[in-house]
Amino acid sequence: MKTELLVQLDGLAKTDDLVFLLAASNLPWELDHAMLRRLEKRVLVDLPTKEARNAMFQQFLPPTVIHEKNGLILYADLNYERLSDLTEGYSGADIKLVCKEAAMNPLRKVFNVLETLQNDIDLGKCIQLDSITTPDVEKVLSTTKPSARAFKDKYTEWQKEFESI
Repeated sequence: MKTELLVQLDGLAKTDDLVFLLAASNLPWELDHAMLRRLEKRVLVDLPTKEARNAMFQQFLPPTVIHEKNGLILYADLNYERLSDLTEGYSGADIKLVCKEAAMNPLRKVFNVLETLQNDIDLGKCIQLDSITTPDVEKVLSTTKPSARAFKDKYTEWQKEFESI
């Protein structure tokens, strides 16, 4: 696959068409020199800042997470500042995973109700979801560790050697 990509990149150099190529890698140190030579601009996108993590929590778990027409509502009552402090070293994908897991917890509590009232027409009126709270997210954080932290030094080393802006 790499060989085909290199051939196609070389073919682009022979055309007058304007082409913008954007490539991404979670392991940039595994790119060989032939590939790096063809990628003129190399930028390391660092882990999100505290402000960015705060914004991600607000986007993924807003005060009203779900509001269905059938009356099903899922609220979030969160201390976004605290959560952004607790997630130092987490990537955007890690934070999204934490938010999904936290949002599933209230839903898991109603699975028994769903199983016992399978044929009830007014099922939606019987179900009430608990709000997602800061302790709920903290519990998820205790079992969901950041995925990129282990490579932080390796990313920094690659950035010093190969980044060009």
